[in-house]
Amino acid sequence: MKEIAQAYLHEMTGNPTASFHKDQWESIDELVNKQNQLLVVQRTGWGKSAVYFIATKIRRSQSFGPTLIISPLLSLIRNQIDSAAKLGLKVVSYNSSMDKSERQIAENQILASQVDAIIVAPEQLGQTYFAENILTRISGSVGLFVVDEAHCISDWGHDFRPDYGRIVRVLQNMPKNMPVLATTATANNRVVNDIKNQLGDRLSIIRGALTRKSLQLQNIDISNKSERLAWLAQYLNNISGTGIIYTKTTKDSEIVAGFLQTQGINAHAYHSQLETNEMKEQLEQALINNKIKALVSTSALGMGFDKPDLGFVIHYQSPGNVVEYYQQVGRAGRGIDKAIGIMMLGKEDGRIQQYFIENAFPKEQQINQLLEVIENADGLKVTELEPLVNFSKGTIEDILKFLSIEQPSPILKDGPQYFRTQFDYQIPEEKIERLNIIKQGEWEVLNNYHKSNTCLMQFLSKELDDPDSQPCGKCENCNPANKLPDKVDSELVLKANDYLRHRYIAIKPRATFASSGNNARLAFTKYGLPYSANKANLNIEKGMALSSWKDGGWGDLVAEGKASGVFSHDLIPPMVKMINSIPYEQRPSWLTYIPSPRHPNLVKNFAHALAAALNVECKDTINIAELRPPQKTMENSFHQSKNLDGAFSIDTSQGYSSPVWLLDDAVDSRWTFTIAGALLRQNGVTSVVPIALTSTSKNN
Repeated sequence: MKEIAQAYLHEMTGNPTASFHKDQWESIDELVNKQNQLLVVQRTGWGKSAVYFIATKIRRSQSFGPTLIISPLLSLIRNQIDSAAKLGLKVVSYNSSMDKSERQIAENQILASQVDAIIVAPEQLGQTYFAENILTRISGSVGLFVVDEAHCISDWGHDFRPDYGRIVRVLQNMPKNMPVLATTATANNRVVNDIKNQLGDRLSIIRGALTRKSLQLQNIDISNKSERLAWLAQYLNNISGTGIIYTKTTKDSEIVAGFLQTQGINAHAYHSQLETNEMKEQLEQALINNKIKALVSTSALGMGFDKPDLGFVIHYQSPGNVVEYYQQVGRAGRGIDKAIGIMMLGKEDGRIQQYFIENAFPKEQQINQLLEVIENADGLKVTELEPLVNFSKGTIEDILKFLSIEQPSPILKDGPQYFRTQFDYQIPEEKIERLNIIKQGEWEVLNNYHKSNTCLMQFLSKELDDPDSQPCGKCENCNPANKLPDKVDSELVLKANDYLRHRYIAIKPRATFASSGNNARLAFTKYGLPYSANKANLNIEKGMALSSWKDGGWGDLVAEGKASGVFSHDLIPPMVKMINSIPYEQRPSWLTYIPSPRHPNLVKNFAHALAAALNVECKDTINIAELRPPQKTMENSFHQSKNLDGAFSIDTSQGYSSPVWLLDDAVDSRWTFTIAGALLRQNGVTSVVPIALTSTSKNN
């Protein structure tokens, strides 16, 4: 049997002299010959997919059914299908990114027993079409069950995913003698024990050394954004090969990539907000084929991205813990002798991490409110929930997912609708507090790693409870001669500062006054606004915001002004420069503003000063008609728009016709600009150009 497996390895790798890594054949043997349940903890690049695809090939030759693989990321799924094809395996995916016809083709092939393996994302195991109409029909014939990135099962882990909680229940309905393989590169003893408790006593564990011998690790102590940008621009081209630069937010990935492009470095932003999966695939392939120097990515490019010759991984901002850092930096140096891993720790990182910790679980008040709304209705879709609860669509979906994997669950999904079950529910406060304490402790450990004067690789491997942890001899502490410089050119710092201060944010007008599908007309009963802004000739123009909130440039000064109650006049010249850069069909000849009900002089005083600098008149045109809750407390489109219905009135005594600049201090959902602009248009203003000091949108 081992000779057969060895031949498949040669076929899969295209290398007739390839041999198994330590524990690879042993893992295959556990699955094929002993039909055991197995957890494999091995470093990235060890070859976990080779284990389950060779095992699949052997099991299929023995007339067993197809392998079912649970895989978390689309990029991982694409790579796995390509790997399996080298063995002549027919593999299909079934996931949410596929269109209806693609899913139908996959379903037909699965049910006709025409595939060797099926790869699905964990959310497909819930009460979805796949779970109810496909999985139930093939569960008795599955020949091998694989859980990739198995640390996601454990809520003790760095990357727990609620959908993985379904796996244990699915396994209970599978054949008891079915072999099971769970794989991960990032599980410490606590996570391993939890996985074993969930999967059962049959689970054997094969654990290998996690030290990455090719990696040369270094920490750089630069917390200022512009200095970190300057460092990247100064030294990136001196690092051989291509790589990944990690950021914590979508906004920062765009900032870093944008600045590097201005300095002639071919870097591109990669994050979950990219418009299409095709764009993601194109960027991944560009990096794989060394067509670009770097992808500047959020954690969206992590598990499953496979480029053996990746030359570097740099963290412009730190991850949340050292286990996550190991997982990400481990993308580099899989198939080459030397690769570089560098971590910076931004001064904003602690604030961002605290936000992630505080919002990791739904709030009890939100859960109770959502359950009450569902209980009082006979089935509700997500879009029907938005007008009934003041939560964002994302928050609603997160709460529903959280509740759906609780046992017993207080909700039931039937098709697109959610129903309340008979089970009482209490939020697991003790569990949430325990996990929050763990995450706080992990953040402290990461900070200790950044300050460590011991071997950095050994520090990481000890945190992963690697029994073979030992000094690497390559990191900055083991061999200081390997260190890259941490000094930055002052001219580049000035350029980075200038970039941060001239990174204008587009304000795109809303095309409709709809707030939530068929509920559009409910939101504007007082103003009586029609559905379409364009058709009613009440639309505003494209505009600009000077900054994004706390962006390291003007956004920091805007935040200081909001806190103190007075905007600095240092913001006047850059606002004038931005306003003059906007292309106009007809340049506005006057300026008005959105008044602040709680700080009446904050925007007003700045608007008059800005108008004076532009040499135009500032008119106090818009008044507060009714005091409403702050717009920032409205979390979805329905409530954001409804909160403004009747909130403003227009002083019609002066008469209006010529184009106007409409100023607000901050823009997020764009509803305030949309409604105030429509009221101005109703009163004769021919064109409204929105301008703002900052954008508080998470994606800017």
